[in-house]
This record gives sequence, structure tokens and C-alpha cells, in this order.
Amino acid sequence: MLGRIGLSLWMSAYGGGYNGYQAIKQLEKKERKYRLSVDIKTGEAEWEKLQIEDENFIFDTATPIFRVTSSMGKMMIAPYHSRFEFEKYLIDVMDETGPYDCVVELGCGYGRNLINMFYNGGDTNLKYYGGEFTQSGVDIATKLAAATPNMKAEFFHFNHLSPNLDIVKNKNYECVFVFTSHSIEQVNQIHDNWFKVVASIAPHVRCVHLEPFGFQSKILGEVSEKHKAFIQQNKWNENFTQVLQNAVNNGDIVVDGTMLEIGFSDDVFNPGSLCIWHSNGA
Repeated sequence: MLGRIGLSLWMSAYGGGYNGYQAIKQLEKKERKYRLSVDIKTGEAEWEKLQIEDENFIFDTATPIFRVTSSMGKMMIAPYHSRFEFEKYLIDVMDETGPYDCVVELGCGYGRNLINMFYNGGDTNLKYYGGEFTQSGVDIATKLAAATPNMKAEFFHFNHLSPNLDIVKNKNYECVFVFTSHSIEQVNQIHDNWFKVVASIAPHVRCVHLEPFGFQSKILGEVSEKHKAFIQQNKWNENFTQVLQNAVNNGDIVVDGTMLEIGFSDDVFNPGSLCIWHSNGA
């Protein structure tokens, strides 16, 4: 599905003369008012306009003013267009803890986060790497990055169940910045050596996760309970925290800190939590 949708997006964007960043923003604009519907039998996808059933809007064709989200275990009301700007947070962390030789996203999809970082203050001299499980994601990310002037990027196949980062490790970088964003969430059981593999790609590695693991650490409230039930029902990730702790106990990594269920997610009952760690050598 990603390949069909991504290719369609790319072709329309290319025809309009958009660069990679502009193409991504066109998709984000579409997603504010529509959701993709896919026919399971045929695989055909189409955009369905969101139906607003309350009075939380001014014009019938506009997006709502407010939305329901959650933070730290509790539901809350937030401005519809407010989001946790993860890419900008990553840039700030890099500025405070760097310099780095490259940045790597694992589970990058079609490269949205990396291209957003590049255009929102990321170091333009860095090499940007994206590991993605689907070939369609790798292909579209490669095309979008190629349409992003001056961006040095490379995309490759990556599987959380069998992590391999030789494509980065073999470059002999000294200091590498890694991150994931809701990519581990659907992998029921990540490999026991996941953190060791990532931590060993360079002498100095720092990693930031925005993943929905909060319920694995502590139940903060009603949302945490419903989140746990949602994850278990869908057989999504349930061992991130345990594998992380094992890596700490084994001396592979050092955890800098965590922040549970930070909020402002589009999915009320699948809130992301932050975890930052660095390799023991760093």
C-alpha cells in the first residue's frame, strides 16, 4: 500500500514541480482532512473526507479547532493543529550532545522525518540514513531525498526482528545519532540483541525513541490501561522496556532518561513515550 500511495504522491508532486519537502507537506495537508481507505480484496486505496459530527469548526470545509488527545495517562483537549514536533526536538538534542557524523532513522517509512529534520534546522553537512522494512518505502524515500536539494541521504532495508546496520557500521563513523518514531510499536517482540547491535555501529552512539512503551513501565491512568489493552489485542510491542533493561544490565548502553506518555498524539490510546540512551563507550 505504501508503494502505491507513495508513488502516486511522488508522481503528482513531481508533475507540480515540488521538491521532496514540499511533496511531504502536500501529503500532510491532505491527511488533515482525509483518511485513506483500502479495499482489502482489491488493494485499491482512496481518500475519504473526515466527517465532523460536532460544532468544533467554523467552516464546513475546514479542519476542527480542537481535538481529543492524551498526556501522562489522562485524556485532554488540545488545539487541533498542535503536535509534539519530534523532528525539532531531535535537532535540539543533537545540538546539545554532538557533533555527529551522521543521523540514522530506523523504520523511516518514506523518509518524512529525515527530510523534515533537514529543512527545520538539521545539519545540512550530515549524511542522513533511513532504514525501512518495505522496499516501496526505500524506493519512495530515495526519490524524495533526491528531489531535496543538497541533501545527502541513503536508504536501505532494515528489519527490527533481525537488526543489521553494517551499511552504517562499515563507514567507520566516530559518532552516530539514531532515532525511531512509532516504528517499533507493531513489532511484537524485538530481538534480544537490538540495542547491542545499534550501540555497536560506532564508538559513540546516541539514540532517541518516540515509541508507545509507557504502559510497559508504569500505568499512569485510564489512558495507560486502555493503551495496554489495545496493544495486547493487536499483538503489538510488549518487550521494548525489558530488552532495554537487559541491555543496561549487560553494560551495552546507558539510559539518559525517559518521559512516559508525553501526549499530543493523533491516536488518543496509543501515546508515545520518550527514551534516550547512549552506548557505553560514549
